[in-house]
Amino acid sequence: MTKTKMILIPAALIASLPLAAMAAERLSPAEVTQFQSAAVSLDQAGATALQDHPGALASVTYGDEDGRMGYEVVVISADGQPWTVLVDAQTGDVFASAASSAMNDHEDQAHGQDDHEDGEEDDD
Repeated sequence: MTKTKMILIPAALIASLPLAAMAAERLSPAEVTQFQSAAVSLDQAGATALQDHPGALASVTYGDEDGRMGYEVVVISADGQPWTVLVDAQTGDVFASAASSAMNDHEDQAHGQDDHEDGEEDDD
């Protein structure tokens, strides 16, 4: 039997996660300019996601999210369920929110890899 362990990251380390994620995934010069001029900060995006799904922040990344510049925030709820929340970088609006497995199904569907219902809440 395999045991799975969940590691929750202390809030003090959360601030460094987005930088690590950006280092792993290079932004184009245009994306860097957009990030620097974004009306919503990484901290604000994290706070917005926590309002949508209370819990602990697992990661916040910046980039092209469903065709718009925004943040992909992963929150671990008190029951251990990971949630992916997409936050617009200019308005701070949540434009998609779903259990992380459902969000992954949505991304697969967008790339033509899957065609089943995923239960995602779309806040367009």
